[in-house]
Amino acid sequence: MEIFKNFPLFPDQASTVAGQVDALYFFALLVSAFFSLLIAALLLFFAVKYKRRSEDEYGVPEKTSTPLEITWSVIPLIITLVIFVWGVHVFIAVRTPPADAAEYYAVGKQWMWKFQHPAGNREINDLHVPVGQPIKLTMTSEDVIHS
Repeated sequence: MEIFKNFPLFPDQASTVAGQVDALYFFALLVSAFFSLLIAALLLFFAVKYKRRSEDEYGVPEKTSTPLEITWSVIPLIITLVIFVWGVHVFIAVRTPPADAAEYYAVGKQWMWKFQHPAGNREINDLHVPVGQPIKLTMTSEDVIHS
């Protein structure tokens, strides 16, 4: 997606599916931020509204609302399903490389990445590939990855 191409927090897009991955990530981030702010605001509102005024004061038990409980269960379910289906769509797009893709190997170490080209050339932390040529990246890990 072109909207995320020059977004300053994301690295440069180096693949044809990077925009799709960025869009999915940004959508999940915005949904999380929205609901985090909503929950924090409601928490503050109800903390002030129902603050106990004296030691002898007890609140009246609240009645339950089945439609409200169904709503706050169904809305997150729908949002989760949207993110899941979108994620599956992106996964399927990335999962199978073209038949003519050159195979590169990446090994994740604790603080670095080691890359190997099909011709045997090796690089550390930065991978350089031919522009416009499809590649298959086989990734493994030797350690906990912090890089």
